[in-house]
Amino acid sequence: MKKSVKLSLGSVVVAGALGAVLIPAVSASATTAQDCQSQLATLRSDTVAAQTLFTNQKDFYSEIGKLDNAATKLSEGSNADAIQKLGDYQAALTSLATAAKTKVDPATGQTLNAEAQGVIDSINAIGATAIDTTG
Repeated sequence: MKKSVKLSLGSVVVAGALGAVLIPAVSASATTAQDCQSQLATLRSDTVAAQTLFTNQKDFYSEIGKLDNAATKLSEGSNADAIQKLGDYQAALTSLATAAKTKVDPATGQTLNAEAQGVIDSINAIGATAIDTTG
């Protein structure tokens, strides 16, 4: 409880901003791979916004790399691989947020994890459909 009281104003603003983005990202149902890419881009932006809440910047950049890899796989039409990369992102976030000495703010980790699940659900909803580059 003391930890949440000690959060800086910037941390509270970031967490609040992530929560505001979380609602549409999770509840929105993507109909195309482009929609999924957009949700993934929002997740990446939200992760970047939370950079200061990671105690180790190596962990932060590792998480960004997982999201970039997921975006690449999705753009290639490898939806299952994109989902795997997002699952890796979630597993790492969970580990960082639940470590004995947390390495990312737990509330932020939970928010980003839920947002990633929204992207996974959207990719699952479109199945193996590749991106239509014609229009």
